[in-house]
Amino acid sequence: MTTLSRTKAAAGQRARDWDVLWERYGITVVLLVAWVLAALFTPNFATKDNFFNMLRQGSFVGVAAVGMTIAIISGTFDLSVGTALALCAWLTIWVAARAGVAASIIVGLGAGVVVGAINGLLVSRVRIPAFVATLGMYYVVRGFAFIISEGAPATFNGQSFVWMGNGSIGVFPVPFLVMVVCALVGAGVLRFTAFGRYVYATGSNSMAALVAGVPLRQVTMLVFMVVGLFNAISAVLIGSRLYSATAALEPGFELKVIATVVLGGTRLAGGRGSLLGTVSAALLFATLSNVLNLFHADPFVQRVVEGLVLLVALSIEGVRQRIAERLSRTRGVVAEE
Repeated sequence: MTTLSRTKAAAGQRARDWDVLWERYGITVVLLVAWVLAALFTPNFATKDNFFNMLRQGSFVGVAAVGMTIAIISGTFDLSVGTALALCAWLTIWVAARAGVAASIIVGLGAGVVVGAINGLLVSRVRIPAFVATLGMYYVVRGFAFIISEGAPATFNGQSFVWMGNGSIGVFPVPFLVMVVCALVGAGVLRFTAFGRYVYATGSNSMAALVAGVPLRQVTMLVFMVVGLFNAISAVLIGSRLYSATAALEPGFELKVIATVVLGGTRLAGGRGSLLGTVSAALLFATLSNVLNLFHADPFVQRVVEGLVLLVALSIEGVRQRIAERLSRTRGVVAEE
């Protein structure tokens, strides 16, 4: 190998190392810097009540984003999570008012898993592309939610139910602790189970994974069920937070979830991702929203800022893909030499 080849190989290794570091820790560092700057320059940001309220608000999207991270790592995604969230939240509150909190949680989580299973069947068995299948389910679930609710909100303010979305354990909000637990469970599944290895293999190269014996249909089915489960957990928390839910709850929720996952460093092409990055990105979005609220910014301005952040995240993703392609060509040239 020539000196030039060794130099190219060393430069390529350094670029890969930086890419991996950014994927794992980049957004977390950005979040910490954002907190420091907000504390220095934003009135009332550093107060205890405001900070823990921000943690609470970021957790609702963060919980759903855990499941979406697993899906995108596997090379797919789910556009129906927004309407499924509304359905699960409405069912949870409706049942809680009639049969108790325990039954309502079971029904809410079960509804999320059922929606995920239907998506999984459409994608893995009927072989409809995920974009088409989940977009179709988006409208099916929205229509079904309006039919069973007749457009009326479900309300319930029982103390034990409301505590899940508004209470705290120690100093930490319950939704934040739930998000942390969900992220730890998701990370454990991805790292220490066969299903987790199958998820990474499927996202990296589905054809190679199939040849290697990965049961793609079963993995895809489970992935969508996992998305449905985590999305339903978020629905239960949001319903508890608001005491009520309608069939039109949280419009645009699916885009917030996907934006959080992408900003957190998970590659849209699949095969790589970080749940630490996802959690940090959810809190970063909540931080931006909180700062804008403290400055009394117009809500439409907040939407513009969120869109710009998403564009930046997608731009970073595009740059990373180009670097990966360049490194792949460099490795090929070095190998030939």
